[in-house]
Amino acid sequence: MRFCRAHSLSKLWHILVSSSYGSVTIQSGKITVFSLKAKYSNPKRSSLTTLVVLATVACLALTVALATIAPTQAQFKNRYTNLPPVTGFGSASTRPQQQQQIIRQNAPISTGGAKRPAAMQTGTGVYPEFKSAHGVIRWIPDQMPLHVWVSNGLAIDQILDPQLGAPYVNVDAVNTWPDFIATVLQNGQLQSLPQAEGFIPQHRQAAIEGINYWKRFEKEGLLSFEFTDDPMEADIHVFFVHHFVNKLGLGLFASDIRGYTSKNCFPYQAILQGKKANFRPVVVLLRCTEKQGQSMPIEKMRAAAGHEMGHALGIDGHSKNPGDLMSMYYGNGVLSASDIATIRYLYKSTPDLIP
Repeated sequence: MRFCRAHSLSKLWHILVSSSYGSVTIQSGKITVFSLKAKYSNPKRSSLTTLVVLATVACLALTVALATIAPTQAQFKNRYTNLPPVTGFGSASTRPQQQQQIIRQNAPISTGGAKRPAAMQTGTGVYPEFKSAHGVIRWIPDQMPLHVWVSNGLAIDQILDPQLGAPYVNVDAVNTWPDFIATVLQNGQLQSLPQAEGFIPQHRQAAIEGINYWKRFEKEGLLSFEFTDDPMEADIHVFFVHHFVNKLGLGLFASDIRGYTSKNCFPYQAILQGKKANFRPVVVLLRCTEKQGQSMPIEKMRAAAGHEMGHALGIDGHSKNPGDLMSMYYGNGVLSASDIATIRYLYKSTPDLIP
């Protein structure tokens, strides 16, 4: 099953059953059955016999595939054509064999004691906060164009953890969001979700516009992405929630956090050496209401989406210049000179980790 565009570095089983050509191919599984259109001595039975043989081989192929791919294990189709075959490997780590996830989440925009600076000054150069504690994070050319799926307001927080009685996408479990979304996609649960309370169609358009702030760098050959209507092929998934909650289900109304981004990252050099990475989608959640419950203003939604896309692209920390979009204050709502310098520097640097 195809969850996401080109995220596994290991080849999956892909089944093609063609009754018209009488062939069954299980690619990458080293099993190939051809020439099922045998010449039968009895022409009256040839058609029926062909159908029986085709049905038998198709069932066999399906059985092998189901035995090979665990139904609860999400895996992504390989399109990294320039990378070597892979073997076992865990998640991101400063030590290749230790499993660890790299999480990016927004800091509060304005809490009870933090006030938005009166002068929104911007920097003019690269801010060092772009780099994570584990090194440089960015996508590589083999992963591009990235596919971005923006939901039509689907309330992903309506799926509750029965043990907690709170949404799976609570802010105390940000590190689990990629696995959770992969499972939701696999189980086909998106179709049953209602729209998030407070969501309006203009929010989706504003999110797309904010994400497109970064589109300008395609002309420079730094990165590329495109939007998709199919969540199963997306690398980056954008959802909306009425408000964020903690693991107790308590609403976080005191702060003005507008978005969270969660991603798993993997050591690039280890992957080049033939290690396997179990890639998962990058997950972005945007809040569609303000503290008093009113609908999030369009300009704020646009800035929040642009900010979170910056995190999804690899800018890990927040700029200390309050006028930058990638500061915790969202700056002036658009890319600043420092934001531009930083993304250029990032995508001309060798990555330590890839999402």
